[in-house]
Amino acid sequence: MRRLLLVGCVLLLAACGRSEGVVADGGGSLDDRAFVSTSVEEGGSPRPLVEGTDIRLTFGGDGNLSARAGCNTILGTWRLDGDTLAFGGGGMTEMGCDEALHEQDQWLLGFLETGPTVQLSDDELVLTSGDTVLRLLDREVAEPDRALAGATWQVESLYLSGDAVSSVPAGATASLTFEEDGTLLVDGGCNRGRGTWGVEGDTLQIGPVAMTRKFCDGAPGELEAHVVQVLSAESLTYSIDAATLTIMADEVGLGLRQP
Repeated sequence: MRRLLLVGCVLLLAACGRSEGVVADGGGSLDDRAFVSTSVEEGGSPRPLVEGTDIRLTFGGDGNLSARAGCNTILGTWRLDGDTLAFGGGGMTEMGCDEALHEQDQWLLGFLETGPTVQLSDDELVLTSGDTVLRLLDREVAEPDRALAGATWQVESLYLSGDAVSSVPAGATASLTFEEDGTLLVDGGCNRGRGTWGVEGDTLQIGPVAMTRKFCDGAPGELEAHVVQVLSAESLTYSIDAATLTIMADEVGLGLRQP
């Protein structure tokens, strides 16, 4: 019993030791902030990232951390020990990635697990481990949230039942366009359609969508079935993070992005 109580105390102290995410030397707080990379250096030289990707870190005020390097999302916990980032967990979603993206995911996970030092100056965050330096900028400064209306959102990921996330089937594309007048244009992957939309808070209201009825099979049909399933749900929530839009119907949903 004594051993169990000791372990519990250690865990409690670890949780309480987050210091509310405040960085040493008056640098500010990381709580409930997201950052996007501006540069990565190794050994004094730039470390190139896979084309079209960047590093993204989100520090939850509840001690949860999510990180992305271009494909999967790394999930874990975080706290500050002085000026050191203590990262725990290290679970990861299981989207299919090519080898270069997979290696970049693993590189970021390994970097976080080394316990890099933290420097925060207003909107600029620098993480350093050995000769590796990751520089980031507050996401809201680097990439303000896009407006829902007035642009086309390309479907890039599918949220399946449970916590599973899948990439769009190879060879298929789909998109949603929320027009300013409340018209919703749907490219489901095979058929096209039109409906209405509105928002109330974080709730997205989609009116009946009339689709063309061309027969669809293979990847386009698979993608379209998921898009229609989500849009037909009675209750939808949405959130916008920079150029990324997430639409959820309970456990299933769509991840979309503006080009």
